[in-house]
Amino acid sequence: MICPKCGRSLPEKINMKITFCPMCGERLFEVGKKYIVEIQCAGQRRPDGDTMKLFVDDRQLYEIIPGENICVLVDSGYHTLKFRHKIRNKSIDLLVNSSYLIKTYYNSLSGLIETSIFKVEESEGGIDTSDLKDKPVAVPIMESEDGTRSFDVILGEDDPDYEIKVTSGFREGTLRLYSERCEFSVEGNFKNEIINYKDVAEVKKKMGSIDIICDGNVHKVYSIPKDTYNEVLAYLTNRISAVRGRE
Repeated sequence: MICPKCGRSLPEKINMKITFCPMCGERLFEVGKKYIVEIQCAGQRRPDGDTMKLFVDDRQLYEIIPGENICVLVDSGYHTLKFRHKIRNKSIDLLVNSSYLIKTYYNSLSGLIETSIFKVEESEGGIDTSDLKDKPVAVPIMESEDGTRSFDVILGEDDPDYEIKVTSGFREGTLRLYSERCEFSVEGNFKNEIINYKDVAEVKKKMGSIDIICDGNVHKVYSIPKDTYNEVLAYLTNRISAVRGRE
């Protein structure tokens, strides 16, 4: 981040409550003003609904479809924008004292998220929220009161509630049960078998195993140890019912 007055870089770990530049003493931003950050996501739409996620200060989550733009209304001051595409992340620390245009896209050749940041000229005065007809503000698909941990389920970075050694057919591996999904992994195989509870039609007992029946009559069968069998079955039944009940 750079001071808009002296042009020098601000310290990396600057106190986010500081409103004056520690080098030149000039004001970094005016408290109470609002600005527009417009995000342009380059690329082509894909049939699988491939989207890029945008986290603003780990408080708001937006989704951006390639080829479309969204506008986010933010207060003056320091903000962190984190872009995510599949497993790739890119974070930007932004000192907002004007409106900005950010162009982003996922470079499939390098496997990186690339961004270009442009300051909107003569926008330091801020945005009048009563006159936003030309710039409709996007609505976040999710908001968090306690920060990043609320988004971990979406990102697949939450901790499992259960972790059990199981067998599936001739494969031995680990079944991890999360609040919204379960994952079966085999040592040495980097690709996990993931079942989202929203896609599960039913869970059945099957001779010491659990038969998870997914939409389309797809069966995933796991042999569960006797000492945890009833507990795991009850957990899956309750969580799947809760998730499906929200639809």
